[in-house]
Parts: sequence; C-alpha cells; structure tokens
Amino acid sequence: MKKLSELNLNELTSRRIMLKSCLIAFVVLGVLACLVLLFLKAKPVSFISVMVLPMTWLPLWISLKSINEEIKSRNAEKVSS
Repeated sequence: MKKLSELNLNELTSRRIMLKSCLIAFVVLGVLACLVLLFLKAKPVSFISVMVLPMTWLPLWISLKSINEEIKSRNAEKVSS
C-alpha cells in the first residue's frame, strides 16, 4: 500500500469516497443491528456486540481523517503557489 504522500489528488479523492461510503454502510448496519435487537426485545447482554462496533470503525475514521488532511494540505499548496 502506498503512502498518502505518494498518491496523486485523484487517487486520494477516490480513496476518500470509498472509505466514507464504507464507514456510512457500517454505521447503517450497526444501527439496523441495534434496532433488530430492540425489536426482538433481546437481553442487555446481547447489546455488548453492538456496543463494540464503534471501536471497529475507529481505523476507518482515522484513515479518512488523515486523507482529508492530506487533501487540504495539497489544496493549500496549490493556492499559495
């Protein structure tokens, strides 16, 4: 996998779109899982797996944040040049 500094702006934006859509899909699936558990009147112990889901989204969130920062820095370089 290439470093962010080695990617061009088009590759960065496509990677940002992919990560953003994955993150949105995982959040929607987590909400649906929580709603299903509520609908089935599950025991509170069943919600532990749903409560752990945001921790699994953290790497996606961090990489999306770093890509956004890289895009902003490149756009700032273009403006100053």
